[in-house]
Amino acid sequence: MALAHKQLSFDSEPWHITEKQRIARSGGVMAPVLVDGEQWIRDSWDIASYLDDTYPAHPLFAGPSGKAKSLFVNHWADNTLHPLIFRTVIAEQFPLTANCDKDYYQERTLRKFGQSVEEVGADPETARRATMLALSPLEATLVESSFLGGVTPDYSDYILFGTFQWARVVSLTAFWPPDSALHRWFEDLLNAFDEMGRAQPPRSALG
Repeated sequence: MALAHKQLSFDSEPWHITEKQRIARSGGVMAPVLVDGEQWIRDSWDIASYLDDTYPAHPLFAGPSGKAKSLFVNHWADNTLHPLIFRTVIAEQFPLTANCDKDYYQERTLRKFGQSVEEVGADPETARRATMLALSPLEATLVESSFLGGVTPDYSDYILFGTFQWARVVSLTAFWPPDSALHRWFEDLLNAFDEMGRAQPPRSALG
């Protein structure tokens, strides 16, 4: 979404989480990784910052205050939303995981949560309700504003879009009602950039 916002052409490559040798040049072991000529940049936040510094047209951040807001949203998504959503969707997601990645997911989940995938995903409804509660300030904001970026989306919107796109493609769980501001916001972002977000089918399309 950030690359599309910047109107930069790009090619995307699928990646297994165990294919660490393919991205070793980035200095890390996790995607996403952006390759721009001889530059290898890892981590979504660092990639967004690099894009705005290197390609200043169509900025992702509306100045220092906009970047600070997006940094807050980035930390909120990583530290609050992602663990809650993981507990909500992992029972549906894990069967979709490539066999070559399943052992890694089990090991990583045990390290992060001190529980197995099965234990973490044992009570998805409680986790879903906690996620919906955490989203209440976002819903209230989107009632008043079309996007977190105001009348048009900025990087803070794309951070959260990516979070819910993850849930959309691995789970049938609903985190908001269809008459909510969050639903309108998410549909608007799915339709953005010639419906780029809809190119990835939802879990419901997988049966």
